[in-house]
Order: sequence, then C-alpha cells, then structure tokens
Amino acid sequence: MKNKLIITLSLGLLPFLGCSDNNVVEIEKAELPTHFKGKLLYHTYTNYGANDSEIFLYDFSSNKIQSLSSSWTIKNPMNAHISPDGSHIVFMGISEDTDSWDIFMYELNSSEQPENLTRIGQTRDEDPKFSPDGNRIVFKQDSRIVEMDLGTRKVTRLSPKGYGIPYYNYDGTKVVCTQGDAATSSIAIIDVKTKEIRETVYDAEGVQDYYPINADHNSFYYSVGLSKTNTVDQVYRGYWSGLRSYKLPFNANDGNYSDAYPIDADWVVLCSTRPDTKGGYDLYVANVNTGDIYSMDQYNPGINSSRQQLGPCYFEKK
Repeated sequence: MKNKLIITLSLGLLPFLGCSDNNVVEIEKAELPTHFKGKLLYHTYTNYGANDSEIFLYDFSSNKIQSLSSSWTIKNPMNAHISPDGSHIVFMGISEDTDSWDIFMYELNSSEQPENLTRIGQTRDEDPKFSPDGNRIVFKQDSRIVEMDLGTRKVTRLSPKGYGIPYYNYDGTKVVCTQGDAATSSIAIIDVKTKEIRETVYDAEGVQDYYPINADHNSFYYSVGLSKTNTVDQVYRGYWSGLRSYKLPFNANDGNYSDAYPIDADWVVLCSTRPDTKGGYDLYVANVNTGDIYSMDQYNPGINSSRQQLGPCYFEKK
C-alpha cells in the first residue's frame, strides 16, 4: 500500500494579487513514474556568460540522449520549445550574421542548419514559444512581447517595453508573461487580439515572479522567490482568471525550484539546485499533488552533470 503524507495547498476562490499556501489535504504518495513516452528538450552550460550552451533531446522511450546543436554554427543556443506536432523546435542563440541574440527554427532530424527568423535588424530576440496551432511564435524582442506569423514572417508588437518570458494559453488567444525585473517583477496577461494587458495578476512583494508556462485550460506554473531574506525560487500554480495562486508541495527552502514544464496533469519537469544535485541546476520530475520529486538521473545518469541543466520542455505525441 502506498504511503500517505500531508501537504499544504491553497484552494482560493477569489482573485488575489499574491500567493498563499493554506489548507491541509491528505493524499497518497506517488512512485517514480514509468509511463512517460515523450521527449525532453533542455540545454546545458557552464554559466550564462560562458557562451558554451548546448541543446539536448532526451527520448524517454529509447532512453537515448542526443545533442542537437553540436554541428550548428550558432553560438550559445538555449531555451528551446517544440512545435505542437513535434516536427520543429524554436530557440534563441547568437547569430554569426548579427552577433546578437536571434530566434531560430530547426526541423528535427534535419541535416540543415537552423533558420534565423530574426536576421533583419539588430534587435535582441529571446525566449520563443510556439502557439498551440503551430502557426505563430511569441517571443521577447528588445524588452517587448512580439508575435510572428510563421507563414508570412510578419511581426506584431503585443506590449510596450518592460515585458518578457511569454507563453500562450491553451487556445493561443492570450499570452502570460513577466513584467518588470527581479524584486519588482510580476506576472501579467496579454490579450493577443486586443493587446489589452492585465498587469500584476500575481505580484509577491519584494521577490521575483517570472517564467510562466501554461499547465492546462485554467492554470499555469510560474516561479516565485521564497522571501526577501531567502530568495530561492519556488514553483506556484497560478490561474488565467486570477484566482489565488498556491505553492506546489515539492518545493523546499534548501535550493531553487523553478522553470516547471508540464508532462501531464500530475507531473512536471523542473530545474533545481537542491542539495543532491551534481552541481548547480539539475533536472527533476515532480508530482504536483503528492510532492514527490525524483532526479532525472533515475531515468538516465547522463542527463545531469556538473554543468547547469535548464530550460526543460516536454513533448509527447497524442
């Protein structure tokens, strides 16, 4: 029989510009999941300024790890996102042509170099994400949120300066993103059609709120600093409607827990600097209901290393 444990959740029913971790719920402890059959994108680097990032693809079914970027002429590729049909990825990297951050698209298993989608101009382009239909991408361009139609390559500005790290909702009609920086940051939502911005949907006082990733029709995950005196990141579930957010039960104050990406309704893959890492950030899978957390080393010991493992993105063909 599975063990039981007590975790703390918030079941808030009212809009709230912050976060909470109230209400005790008894649930069963989960076991290491073996049902994942999809693929995991991630990148590794020594540190952000080392310009030595490399993008990897791990296949849960075959248990194989593949370097996607080893033959590319692009410097520092990172933060990759896979298309809804699993055929292409988009990512940011430093172009030989512009010597600045650009957005690239690559067809998986192709022998061709990735295509530079933002070659024209000297803009700084970062953190691209596919729309749910795969026809558009949203990304940060010179501290603004913009959207590109992949058919026409037309770029539309969605926000003024001061916004970044965007992600679409389930039907591509809204974008959740970060507003501001560090302790002054908050989570905002943009209507793609009207460009109306709901500012400070979530804003924990004095700490960082950032890296939102859609979870389902109603909610998304994002990272929040623990406190003003201990600024380690914690993963929260927030809501597109603005309902009270809550801290997920796998978080602890022994390190950063951040950049959560959904695998299914119960599990996420995330980055953490908890004490059992190989050095810096490692990748983990965690259960959002029970709080169980397991190193990706339990699937393949070649995933985590003394380098930083970041930017996870999971894809499984439906």
